[in-house]
Amino acid sequence: MFLDIVDHVKKNVEKSISRLGQNGIEILNLVIPKPEIPADIAKNYKQVKVQWTEQLVATQQQKTERIKKETQLIKAVADAERQKAVLEITIQERIIEKEGAKNVSIINNEIKKEAENNEADIFKYKLEKEAEANNALYTEKYIKLNLAKSLSNNTKFYFSGQQSELGGLFHRIMGN
Repeated sequence: MFLDIVDHVKKNVEKSISRLGQNGIEILNLVIPKPEIPADIAKNYKQVKVQWTEQLVATQQQKTERIKKETQLIKAVADAERQKAVLEITIQERIIEKEGAKNVSIINNEIKKEAENNEADIFKYKLEKEAEANNALYTEKYIKLNLAKSLSNNTKFYFSGQQSELGGLFHRIMGN
C-alpha cells in the first residue's frame, strides 16, 4: 500500500515543479522515506486489519452457507416435485385400473342380467306351454275319467245323497 502512494506523490510533485519552473527541472528519482509509525498505532492498525480480515472471512462463510442452503432447498424442491409427479402417475394408474374394473363389472352385470332374463323367458315359455298343454289335456271328460278311476279303487263309500259333501261333489262332476 505504501508503494502505491509513492507514484501518486511523484506525480503531484512533478506537477507542482512543472508549474513553478515551467519544465526547467527534470526529476529522475524521488525518494520518500517510509514514515515511522508509533507502536500503539501500528498495533491498532494490525488489530483493525485482523478484524477486517475476520469480517471478510465471516461474510464469505455466510455467503457460502447461504449458497449451500439454497442448493439444498433447490434439491429438496426438485425431489419433492419428482415425488409429486410419480405420485400423480401412480394415482392416474390406480384410477385407470379402477375404471377398467368398473367397466368389466358393468359388462359382467349386463351379461348376467341378459342370462337371467333369458332363463326367465325360457321358464315363462315353458309355463305357458304347460298351461296350454294342461288346458288341452284336462278336459271335462278326462277329469271325469280320472275321478272314476281313482274312486274305483275304493270299494266302500258312505254318503247320504246330495246333502253330503261327497254326494254334492259327485252330482256337480257327473251331472245328473
